[in-house]
Amino acid sequence: MMKAEYLLVSDLDDTFLGDRDALHRFAAFYERLRHELKIVYASGRFYRTIRRDIEDTPLPEPVAVIGGVGSEIRSHPGGELDQQWVKRISANWSADRIRELLSDEAKLALQPEDSQSDFKVSYFFRDASDEQLNRLRAKLFDNGIDASLIYSSSRDLDFLPEGVNKGTAAAFVARELGFDCDHTLVAGNSGNDSKLFEHDFRGIIVANAHQELKAYATDQRVYLSPHERADGVFDGVDHWMNRLNR
Repeated sequence: MMKAEYLLVSDLDDTFLGDRDALHRFAAFYERLRHELKIVYASGRFYRTIRRDIEDTPLPEPVAVIGGVGSEIRSHPGGELDQQWVKRISANWSADRIRELLSDEAKLALQPEDSQSDFKVSYFFRDASDEQLNRLRAKLFDNGIDASLIYSSSRDLDFLPEGVNKGTAAAFVARELGFDCDHTLVAGNSGNDSKLFEHDFRGIIVANAHQELKAYATDQRVYLSPHERADGVFDGVDHWMNRLNR
């Protein structure tokens, strides 16, 4: 079988999902070029719920799923955990220790259990300032925990192993699958997608994106679509494939 020419790594909620008719249009578009494009989904959610979305909606079948904002990578359809990624992110990390250290932080509220994992600790923290986030990061560091903080939508705060995010996970998957930056497309709509746009990939920002992500559209390698959700992904993939194949 001919190797696909492009890899698309895309967020799901309010990027691909949110408009079923638009998703049907993307699925029809994908059927015409499935031998040229592989898809990986990158979400703040985990594989279990993403697999249900794949089964219950017109979402095209991916080759892999990045879950928990980059804290896990699983193959699809088998769902096997990428052990090389686990090995890479395990050093100097303890989810239990983080919860213990932050248990006295009154403004933090743990998110539901299905938002947590061994490599992702998630809280609600409304309208946090940079100063407050930096203090939490320093508190963990002073206690021997190297953590990366991802804050989005002025509410959702994720603690991950240092250097772990959707962008580093996407770069890892792209290398594993043999795609360089010019042949890797990324798409998103919110702040926790921002790291996807910091690896010299070809970017797609959908029209309904948050302003914090639209700030990346000044980069010549990022395309801001005038269309929302799956229509924007469709438009962005078409834009880059036409431009790069000239």
